[in-house]
Amino acid sequence: MRVTRLKYVFPIYGLVAVAAWAQPQQRLSLDFDQKQSMKAKGATAIFDPRTNQEFRATIDKGTRAAERPEVVSQGCHTPPSCLRVSLDPSAKGAAKNKIMYSFWSHYKPLPGGEQGRMVIGDDRVTRIRFAMKLGEDYDTPPHQMIHFQIFQPKEKGKVNKVKSVNPGGPILSLRIVPQSRRKNKSPGVEEFIIVARSPDAQNLKYYDKRDAGVLFRGQVRKGQWNDYSFVLQSDDRNGEMIGRVGFWLNDVKKFDRPVEWGFDPARYGVSPKLGFELGSYRSADPSGHQTVYFDDIRLDR
Repeated sequence: MRVTRLKYVFPIYGLVAVAAWAQPQQRLSLDFDQKQSMKAKGATAIFDPRTNQEFRATIDKGTRAAERPEVVSQGCHTPPSCLRVSLDPSAKGAAKNKIMYSFWSHYKPLPGGEQGRMVIGDDRVTRIRFAMKLGEDYDTPPHQMIHFQIFQPKEKGKVNKVKSVNPGGPILSLRIVPQSRRKNKSPGVEEFIIVARSPDAQNLKYYDKRDAGVLFRGQVRKGQWNDYSFVLQSDDRNGEMIGRVGFWLNDVKKFDRPVEWGFDPARYGVSPKLGFELGSYRSADPSGHQTVYFDDIRLDR
């Protein structure tokens, strides 16, 4: 087991380094208030004029959204602006509905170069924080819905040596609990889980801690903003990707412990590079409308 050189203490949010040289560098800060907007009329790519960065959405075929993704100026966490993403019932024959923005890419060049890349097993600390609000008319999906994910892609040309495992994908995510697994029946509340995927935790049945990989289950009120904070660390322990995962909701710690999350690139044919994505991603449901808002996005490495 590799021993990290950095020692941290943990306050309400984030990591404070014991030594000044160990402080994580801010890699991304996006509040949509500095003239960030869609790159062109009718487009979905967000352009940041401060850095000349462009944030593109992955939109799967068959995805329907009467309201296209947009930087809006109403009801935001920190006015004047925030990002709105909506989904409507899928087109007939669609495999899934997906509008996910890669705010820290696993494949595109990053500001400052490769030093800031998220890499599985590198033992470095990443802090992520964002504000999210579910619209007041948000319909509970018949199937699970992902709004946040750390994504590990399969790598072209690499072979998965363990055929019983379906590797990669959302190796850490925030998912809305589907209709059939709800415990709180209030129409003003949605339940969510924080879940990790690994070779021993691939599928969900109960959407609570009876499922391997479910780290936390909570609830939020629709129409209200909430702050989500994560501290992530991944170490390669003889082919097992194990590291610290911490989660804070509105600056209240919910858990902070070692977790197996992600897949060994040497065995499972996946990339070591990870991405950070926000948006909406669900099954091809024939009914239901969901709108979600994001604001004050931050990533530190």
